[in-house]
Amino acid sequence: MKIKDPTRRAAYIKDFSIQNYFSVPIEDYLEVHTFKKGEFICDERKAPQRLYFIKEGEVQLYMIHQDGNVSLAQYYHPGDVLGELELLGIRSQSQSIQAVKDTVCIALPFDPCKDMILADPVFMQNLCLFIADKMLRSVGKLVSTQTYPLENRLAAFLIDREERSGDWIMLRLSDLAQYLGVSYRHLSRVVKQFSDAGWIYKDRTRLRIINHVALEELVAQMETE
Repeated sequence: MKIKDPTRRAAYIKDFSIQNYFSVPIEDYLEVHTFKKGEFICDERKAPQRLYFIKEGEVQLYMIHQDGNVSLAQYYHPGDVLGELELLGIRSQSQSIQAVKDTVCIALPFDPCKDMILADPVFMQNLCLFIADKMLRSVGKLVSTQTYPLENRLAAFLIDREERSGDWIMLRLSDLAQYLGVSYRHLSRVVKQFSDAGWIYKDRTRLRIINHVALEELVAQMETE
């Protein structure tokens, strides 16, 4: 939903300080959009027509493969940017972006300011940093998937999620299995292993860490100099 109240719109924009990413004036073009949990910010049927700067909340990106299968590829959080590849005219495969929780985004429509921002050296420098950060996270996720057992990767995921979500971690094992690149059965076994050891407590679609030390020891095994 697009926020139309000028006072609320101005407050969100001022709080985010988005103008710092640009040397050209873009405030008059900015929009503020809110998305309820489960709502799609964009889907594979229509490419984004805006840059979305995540201010609050969390979203997840799904990749749609040529055979029709869907994979949960990545989570994005406040400070991340969406739609940058569409702005540059690059899009290798279909994707959907869905709000994991109630989310607020500052949006900049491509039309009518696309040419202006692509000619802005300050924005282009920041855009390179946004893209590089996403690339490094994707590479790190790929390397950890190929290098470390599921136990270590699950521990790292749970600790990171707790820092972002609070005591209770909301998740669906089917989505998490896709994200970690394992079968649902394999993930269920490891979750049960953690639960039986007293490291976590699982209640349907939510989970709570009980023994942080045990999980942190698993995460420490993944740390590199």
